[in-house]
Amino acid sequence: MNRRSLAGFSATVLVCALNHPTGAAEPGEVRIRYAPYRPPSAVISVETNLVELGVTVRDRKGAPIGGLQASDFQVFDNLKPQIVTSFSERRAEPALARGAAAGFSNPLLSAIPPAGAVVAAAPPRTIALFFDDTHSGLAGFDRSKHAAQKMIADGLGPGDRVGIFTGSGAVTLDFTADTKTLLATLAGMRRHPDAGSNRGYGVCPTLTAYQAYVIAKHLDGMAKMVAVADLRTCEPTIPEEVAEVQAQDAAETAWDLLRNQSSKVLDMLAPVVRHLAAAPGTRILLMVSPGFVTDGMDRQLGGLADVCLRAHIVVNALDDEGLLSGGRDSPESLGSQGGPRVAWAERTLAQRTQAVTGFLADAAAATGGRFIHNSNDLPGGLRTLAAAPEVSYLLGFSPSAKPDGKYHKLKVTTSKPGGYRVSARPGYFAALPSERSETAQQRIDRVFASGQLLSQVPAAVRVGAVDRRDGRYTIEVNITLDAKRLPFTARNGRSLQELTFVTVLEDAAGNYLQGKQAVMDMALTAATRADLETRGIKAVTSFLAGKGSYRIREVIREAVRNRLTASNSPVELR
Repeated sequence: MNRRSLAGFSATVLVCALNHPTGAAEPGEVRIRYAPYRPPSAVISVETNLVELGVTVRDRKGAPIGGLQASDFQVFDNLKPQIVTSFSERRAEPALARGAAAGFSNPLLSAIPPAGAVVAAAPPRTIALFFDDTHSGLAGFDRSKHAAQKMIADGLGPGDRVGIFTGSGAVTLDFTADTKTLLATLAGMRRHPDAGSNRGYGVCPTLTAYQAYVIAKHLDGMAKMVAVADLRTCEPTIPEEVAEVQAQDAAETAWDLLRNQSSKVLDMLAPVVRHLAAAPGTRILLMVSPGFVTDGMDRQLGGLADVCLRAHIVVNALDDEGLLSGGRDSPESLGSQGGPRVAWAERTLAQRTQAVTGFLADAAAATGGRFIHNSNDLPGGLRTLAAAPEVSYLLGFSPSAKPDGKYHKLKVTTSKPGGYRVSARPGYFAALPSERSETAQQRIDRVFASGQLLSQVPAAVRVGAVDRRDGRYTIEVNITLDAKRLPFTARNGRSLQELTFVTVLEDAAGNYLQGKQAVMDMALTAATRADLETRGIKAVTSFLAGKGSYRIREVIREAVRNRLTASNSPVELR
C-alpha cells in the first residue's frame, strides 16, 4: 500500500504498511481514515438530563430575528410542552453592523449600533471544511473544490484559520492561516468513492443507494418494480415472483453495506468536531456533501449535535449536487435515457432529496446554522456559510418524561407575531440508563484519559528518536500487530477487521501536546491475510519535538471483539 502523509498537519504522519508478496494489497482490501486526535474535555461532556437546541428565527425574506426572550418560545417533546430551563442569545455583532451599513433594517435586531458607532473587530474564525469525498459525484466534488479554492484565494480575515478534512480520512490538514498550504491541499484532493457509488451497486439488478434503502425498508413499491424489471431484462426466463424475492434480497444486502459506509463518515466527523471544539474564536463546521441516508443512526447524529451545541460550534452545510432537474439528469436514473428507471427517478426526486439531504439540513438546524441546496452557485454558497449566523439562540430543557429508549421528535415555535420561520434540531434519542453504553470512540477516549495499561490486542509498540541536527528530533513510533492472533470475521470470501490507532505525544507531566487518530478498514483476500500472518501488520507514526522529556500514549482497538491495548512509552531528548 502506498504511503500517505498528512499534508500540512504538523502533529503526525502515520503510515500503515501491508507487506504483500506483490508489494501492495489489492484495491479495496484496505482503507485508512485519518483525523486529528484531541482528548475530550469536560466542557463538551454530555449531560443526559438536559436537551439543548440551537435555534434560528428568520422572517419571510430570510432575515435573522434577534431580541427574543425565552418566553417567546414553545418547545414540544413528542407534542408535549416543555419548560425552557436555560436560554441565551448569540450574536455576531460585526456581521450585524455590516448588514446595517448595507441598508438592512429590522426592528428586532436591537444590537445594531447607530451610524458612526465604533464596532469591535470580528472575532477570528476557525473553520473546519469537511468534504464528503465518499458520496460526492465527480462534477459536484470538482465544483465544490474549486469553490473552496476561490474562497481561500479571496483572502481570510485577521486571525482566521481553516482546516481541511474528508469523509474518507485521506486528507487531513490541521487549522492554518497559510493560504498556499490550503490551496495546495485543496488542489490535491481526490474522490474516494465507495464501490458502486458512481454506477450503482450490483450487476443484476443494479441499485442506487437510495433505491436499496427504500426497497429494504418497504417504502417504495415502484423502486422495487424497477429492480425487478432490471433483473428480468438480464435474465428473461426468471419468473416474476422469483425476481421479486431476489430484488428484495439484493436491496437488503446493499443497504446493509451502505449503512455501514455512511456510519463511517459520521465516525470521521466525531474527532473533527472534538478538534474544532478546542479551537479559539468563532467555530464553524462547514460540510460539503450531496448527503446520504442516515436511517438508524440517531445516536450518532444526536451525539454530534450535543457536542457541537456545548462547544458553540455552528454547523453549516452545502449540497454539492446543485440544482437537479430530475428525470435522466437525476442520480437515480444511472444515466438511462428512458424506461421505468427514468420515470421512477422523475417521480421520486422530491422524496429522494429529502431523504439524502435530511442529515445536512437537520445538523444545520440543530446548531443554528444554514443549509444551502438546489443552487449551482457553490462559490457564493461557501462564502455565505463560512460566516457565523448573525443571531441564534440556545435553548435547553429537562424532559418531563422518563427516558423510554426511543427517538423523540422536537418542535420549536415562537409566539411572536410576524409569521417567522423557526429552525431547530428535529429530535433526540432518549436512551434508557441500561442503554447508555459506551460507543467505541467513548471507550477509546476513556481508556486514553485513564492512563491505564492494557494488552488485549497483540501489538508491540517501539519508540525511537532521530536527531535532525536543527535543534529538533523526529520521534518515531513503530507498531507491529501479530495477525495470527488477531481475530477476523468473514464476509463474501474476505477477512474483515477494523483497527483504530490513537497516538498522542505528551509532556513529562502527561499534558497533551499533539495527537492523531487513524482507522484501518480491512477486507483481506486469503493471500493477503496469509502474508500478514507471516510478516505482521505495521504502522509508523512520527512527531517533531525539541529537547525535553516526553511520553507516547498509544491506544489500539480491534473491532471484532472490541478489545484494546494501551501503553505508555517515555522519551528523553537530550
